[in-house]
Amino acid sequence: MGNSRSCIRQSGEASASTPLNTESSVQEQIERSKVHWSTLADQSSSCEGDGEAEESNKQEFMELQRHPTWGGFFRTFNGEDENLYDSGELVVGEKFAEGGQAELFHAKLTSWNPKDNERIERKGIEHVVKVFKKGTFLRDLKSQLPHGLLQYHVESIENYRSPTPKLIPKYSCKVYRGILLKNGQFAFLMEKEDFDLRSLIDRKMGLRSDGDCGPFSKEDGEIMIYYIALGVEWLHNCDIIHRDLKASNILVKEFTSTWPKWVCYVADYECSNAVIGTGFFRAPEILQTLKERMISEKPEVFSRASDIYAYGMTCYEVLTGKLPFEDHPLRNKTSLLTHQVINHDLRPEIPKYVEDWAHNLLNRCWQSDPRARPSVGEILDILSTNSASVKRRVKYQKEKFGENFRYVSKH
Repeated sequence: MGNSRSCIRQSGEASASTPLNTESSVQEQIERSKVHWSTLADQSSSCEGDGEAEESNKQEFMELQRHPTWGGFFRTFNGEDENLYDSGELVVGEKFAEGGQAELFHAKLTSWNPKDNERIERKGIEHVVKVFKKGTFLRDLKSQLPHGLLQYHVESIENYRSPTPKLIPKYSCKVYRGILLKNGQFAFLMEKEDFDLRSLIDRKMGLRSDGDCGPFSKEDGEIMIYYIALGVEWLHNCDIIHRDLKASNILVKEFTSTWPKWVCYVADYECSNAVIGTGFFRAPEILQTLKERMISEKPEVFSRASDIYAYGMTCYEVLTGKLPFEDHPLRNKTSLLTHQVINHDLRPEIPKYVEDWAHNLLNRCWQSDPRARPSVGEILDILSTNSASVKRRVKYQKEKFGENFRYVSKH
């Protein structure tokens, strides 16, 4: 750590872990993803000027590094200023995805700490950087960072440095650091997973031969919605409201020789205070507030209960392969469809092949009254009661992490 010299380099070649995508195929993938892009609460102060943002971001970053509690979350890799604490060498590779606010790049990290490098190699960890677009001001992003993420980082470092560290299960995409790049752009250094859940759903739907089934087997689908619920519970235990839960914001790790085949991690929560959700994943109370143009006056509509509504919609994606209302007659008449959702309790039609208990769970998540929706703890109890696959996984987790494997945060 300290003020050791480090650097960030732009790689001219794709690494071995980089998918063999041409520039055009990556751009096509980005274009397809735009339908899933989140709506941001306020973009008014972004992209004012690259030069102005670069200097402003450097000053803001130095202030964040001096924070007495979570300053250690913020690290730089450019090594050109003795006032900035750096952590090693970071090579930024190919861009592979983009959202409304940021771009994703493959990355290769070499830490100054040999112990960290040994751990990275032993576990086969790969990294990505989520880089906020040029002209984005860190002074604006600061209000979007949930304090629960920063506090959890402090707790994780304490555990890592403990002489008797606890084995902590992973329920969300790991966000290691907030970093400042050499060109003054702010970014997050994160652990790489294999792909997002929406991409997997689309791939599986393209391969199915039977129209009367979802994209996954009963066992695989139940494990997926279980892991998503664990991720939501982790967020809520950290006092983080996701605000934009959907399959495209779930990352997936694929296993070829073990069960379960796919494990899901909730992602894209590191700037959750900036978004107001996506389409009809949003709860009726959010849709009503947007309709009234009162979203800035009513932040309370973004709640644990609104996350539960979106969780129900995400489960609908997993179980059916469909997006909310994608085949509804009013799908191209957004205002009329919104009216039906708010005032007439219109919800997606659940196919008959979805089991009764899962059908009932979705309906409970979609209640118009936020107080009538189940907590994520209740949802996990429902899953472990009704799914043999989830029961099996719960037994494994208790054996590996202890009886209280779900309660991993002090919040």
